[in-house]
Parts: sequence; C-alpha cells; structure tokens
Amino acid sequence: MVEGHWAGSAQDEKLEWWLRKPGSELVQSEAIAAVGSEADDDGELIWGDAPSGARLLFVLEEAPLGKNYRLAKMVTTAANAAQEAYFRHKRSALFGTLQPDGSIRKIPPPETPPPRGPAQGTLF
Repeated sequence: MVEGHWAGSAQDEKLEWWLRKPGSELVQSEAIAAVGSEADDDGELIWGDAPSGARLLFVLEEAPLGKNYRLAKMVTTAANAAQEAYFRHKRSALFGTLQPDGSIRKIPPPETPPPRGPAQGTLF
C-alpha cells in the first residue's frame, strides 16, 4: 500500500516517458465503482460509472525534495465521442488492472449516458 498526493494526469500515449523519470513507478487503486471528471467549460464535477473490476492507474513519482510524500499522476486516455459529450472533457480515466509482468490489462469504459441538457436558469 502506498500513498500519493494528486498531481494531475499522465497521458497513456506518453506513459513510457513518464515511467523513465527516476523513481517513477506504475501503481493501481483499489477497485472503483465510479469516476469523476471536471468539465473543461465550467469546472462542473461530473460522475460516471466505472466498469466492473476496474482500477485507476497512476504514475507515482519520487517525493519532492524535502517532502515525505510522493506525487501521483492519474493515467488518462483520449475520450471517445460519447465520453467527451457527457463529461465535456477531451481526456478520460484509463480503466484497467496491472498484470504480474507490469503490463496493463485495459478495460473498456461502460456505455456513457447521453449528455444532460443545460442547467436550469433562474426562475425569477
């Protein structure tokens, strides 16, 4: 069990680069049921279901100089069209599990619900 402080994200497409940094390692969360994403347009936190048995993956970096904690960057992937419309964000969490050989078994995201309509404006 390790603990890291949230430090943004690491793109799946550049994962090898992230892991080349000294002291970096790939880790996974416990199984999750849902994931939240902050919308690019207004910062709304939007939640969506995760696939059964999925975990979030993180690049855990070495501790900053003089600190006793490590930085954790969540691994993301390009959002598909439905995810981008629902979460209003171009990136999505990469769902998967770490395998004994260190590889990632990627798990496809569940079907994304349709985007919600605009927020209700003021009535008066």
